[in-house]
Amino acid sequence: MAGDEITVTYTPLGMLADEPELVLRGTYGTADDKSWRVRLDERLLTIPTMNRGSGGTFATRFTLPEAAVYAAFVVEDATGEQLDAKSGRLFDLLVHAPDDRPLYHAFRRRADEFEDRNVHTSLEALRRAMELYPDSLGGWSELRSFERSALGWTTGDSLFAWHQENFAELHERYKDREEGLSPSAIQGLSSYAAAVRDQQGTAHWDAAAEQTVGTDAWAMDTGWRILNQLDADGDTTLALAEFERHWPDAREALSPFEIFGFELALEARDLDALDRWIERFFPYGMRGLALPRMIAVIPERRARAVELARVRYELPDPGRPLGRTADEHAQSVAVERAALLKDYARFLNEYASPDEAMEIVEEATTRSASSDLFEILGELKLDAGDVEGAARAYAALASDPSMSPEQADSLAMLVGHDPDSPKWRALLEAGTVQVLPNVLSAAVEWTPGDARVTDASGNQHTLADLTGGKPTVLIFWARWCPPCVQKIPAVVRLEAAMERLGAQVLSIAWRDPPGAEMDAFIEERGITYPVYYDLADDATGAFGVYAIQANFVLDPRGRVRFERSAIVDIPRQVGALKSELLEG
Repeated sequence: MAGDEITVTYTPLGMLADEPELVLRGTYGTADDKSWRVRLDERLLTIPTMNRGSGGTFATRFTLPEAAVYAAFVVEDATGEQLDAKSGRLFDLLVHAPDDRPLYHAFRRRADEFEDRNVHTSLEALRRAMELYPDSLGGWSELRSFERSALGWTTGDSLFAWHQENFAELHERYKDREEGLSPSAIQGLSSYAAAVRDQQGTAHWDAAAEQTVGTDAWAMDTGWRILNQLDADGDTTLALAEFERHWPDAREALSPFEIFGFELALEARDLDALDRWIERFFPYGMRGLALPRMIAVIPERRARAVELARVRYELPDPGRPLGRTADEHAQSVAVERAALLKDYARFLNEYASPDEAMEIVEEATTRSASSDLFEILGELKLDAGDVEGAARAYAALASDPSMSPEQADSLAMLVGHDPDSPKWRALLEAGTVQVLPNVLSAAVEWTPGDARVTDASGNQHTLADLTGGKPTVLIFWARWCPPCVQKIPAVVRLEAAMERLGAQVLSIAWRDPPGAEMDAFIEERGITYPVYYDLADDATGAFGVYAIQANFVLDPRGRVRFERSAIVDIPRQVGALKSELLEG
């Protein structure tokens, strides 16, 4: 039960067995369906260090927060570099009701936790939730959505007829009981009707949702009604007053209500109203600096826009996700920060201080080989009239092996250089030398254990045979991992860059078997690189993979030289490895 003291015992295997103490890291979720608005670092559990006891068993105690319905955990060493994430499944607990059933929202938070980890686990949690709580009407459309995501359109659609029948039963049961339903239940039935394409049910529940204060549909309909009235009478003051009047009821809805109010105040140049909508919209609104850019066009609020941009740029790291090592997280944060810094520097250059923009980017390039940083540095140098400085920055950018020859040549011409001239070649060499120390600072050297993978025909291969003889980029992924699927186009582009360097890309699907569905997926997604299969955790065990996607760069001898790399960093890493090989 929430609020109870939890006693944890853990018997480590493998690499954690010799540690003097271990760390149990955990996060928790509540019954609030808007918990996605809460930062990860605000959901971390405070758990004392796990101390070694008799028989090599570790133990600790902690109190689960009163509001918690679900919690997930991993066990780590003190550095956060070695961890046990239960092969990606995490250790977790679901808070139970007095009748000993796990709470409905415990299942929902479990589905949320695994949505970007393993959609099959999320689907399993939602199915169990709806089996135990069929009258939790908001869950049916979510279940339908996860079925398609986890099972694919073909298998997912095989369940369509069942869902149509299920909705028809729910519709008959509740269509005359709308007044007793919560806004979330009405919204859930509206979404479910649309998901099963029931026209009569959709018309009924859409109308009910639009008339029920607090639903997403009501907020959307109310916002559009106000804007349509504005188009008819042109009374901006009245429209802003209507948005203010309805805001208390619309604030929890998933709708563009805040966007409507903010953009109307911006267009009307109503500074007081704009200030209110900024406070409402900024915490959860557009990512990056899109919102500060919109505000900066108003001279009286430019200082506020700069302040908001600084807040976004200086926002503390929200915390390391469970299952990601400290080094993996540091690399991920560095990539995200470099992309944000590029946007932030452009913003400062345009609306605040070009000198400050130049200073922060120049300082960042001393610590990072990110192409994003050299791109914006070149832009800033050109804006300042420093063509030679821009040439040096663009040469460092062009030295990135992910650049095609045509892209690299265009950068040379942008700063008035002939791509084939000795001077540009010298700048390229200098650019390579400049970034090389930052690239090699992340280098490692270790040899993975023996491991076998399977090809699509069922034949087994040793990884040593597949990776020996040339630099290799190894990608661990799976179809059930949404972020992995999203990165497929980037991996396809990476393969083209690796071919130019004489390297190869191999992918290993983890717990994702070969077959007709996989073949269709490979063709549909345009996967051009080889796909092998790790069905017995042999390869993932050899490489210490706890979560995917995980990328490794191997040298021709099969040694790992860069581990858990971001895709954008890999071309420079392979280029540095080639340079190191040539020098050695």
